[in-house]
Amino acid sequence: MYRQRLGDAVREARMNLDLSQNTLAERSHVSLRTISDIETYKANPRFDSLCSLASYLNISIDAVIKDRKNNSGSTTMQQILIELESCSEEEQVIVLQTLRGLLKGLHTRTENPT
Repeated sequence: MYRQRLGDAVREARMNLDLSQNTLAERSHVSLRTISDIETYKANPRFDSLCSLASYLNISIDAVIKDRKNNSGSTTMQQILIELESCSEEEQVIVLQTLRGLLKGLHTRTENPT
C-alpha cells in the first residue's frame, strides 16, 4: 500500500508541475529508473532519493507513509502555500482570520440558501 501511495503522489505532483519523468530525474538528482519504478509501484527507494524527490515535489513523506491527505496533488493548495510562505507571521494570522470568516459565511450561506 505504501508503494502505491508514494507512486501516486510522485506521479500526481510531477504531472501538476508538467514535468516528464526525465526532467524530474535531472532536476531532483534521482535516477530516471528510480522515478519510473516508484510510479509503477516497483521500488522501495533509498532514503536519500526519497528525500530529494519529496523536497523537489513538495510532498510530505510523513503524509504518504501514514496515508494522510496532504494536498500535495492539489494545485490550488500548493499555490496557497506558496503565497503564504512569502507572508510575515502577522500577515499569515490575518489571512487565517480572513479565511475563517469567509468559510463561516460560506457555510452559513449553504445552510440557509435564499
